[in-house]
Amino acid sequence: MNNLISLPTGRTLENPNFEIKKYFSKFDLDGIELTMLKKERLYNFKLNKEDKLWLKDLDYVSLHAPNHIISEAKDKKEQIKQLDLLCDLYNKVDAKTIVFHPHQFPEILAKKYDWKIFLENMSFKNYLDNNVVINGILKSKYSFCLDTAHATDFGIKEIERLYNLLEHKLSQIHLSSQIKKVHHCSLTIAPKIFMNSLKPILKTNVPLVLEIDDMWKNKASVNKEIKYAKELFN
Repeated sequence: MNNLISLPTGRTLENPNFEIKKYFSKFDLDGIELTMLKKERLYNFKLNKEDKLWLKDLDYVSLHAPNHIISEAKDKKEQIKQLDLLCDLYNKVDAKTIVFHPHQFPEILAKKYDWKIFLENMSFKNYLDNNVVINGILKSKYSFCLDTAHATDFGIKEIERLYNLLEHKLSQIHLSSQIKKVHHCSLTIAPKIFMNSLKPILKTNVPLVLEIDDMWKNKASVNKEIKYAKELFN
């Protein structure tokens, strides 16, 4: 398959002066996921003209909403403030979708915006029973973003189970491994049992976001991960 390969901006946006194009254009990628994981990051984010044009020219741009858009908002007014900022950014970069964590998705408020929404499966610490998320996504009108590291919290067969249940809604994959209960680890060092668990999704043709926490240490590690993912899915 020819899955589009994206990188998440991750922690890079904690620096308000960070230049997205200058850093990410040196990699062989198709897209970017702008990760606004904290409301403060969203409030402080400034998109310069060069970055805006570069992002609009990519094949795939997605946004990730703040992790605690509901629980860390003072009230509904602040939730709306975050949604307004996300929608403005979504339109500025011609984003294809925005990803929400289902337990932090203000659905009623989000209905007024014109955007495509993906809901992501969560980790064990958020849901003791993954069926809560599965049933919610199945019943909703929204698409599914499969997080492979989160899924493995519920057993090595959970990726396959989620894929079988939600294949018709699957539109994006947050791709990373889980090693010794640590999420978002490199695929290149993942144990064989984990890599075997990915087999059901290798035939997909949805965008892959390489959501790997330690990847940003140097250019070589990023390139290695991209190359490995391309070979794995293609």
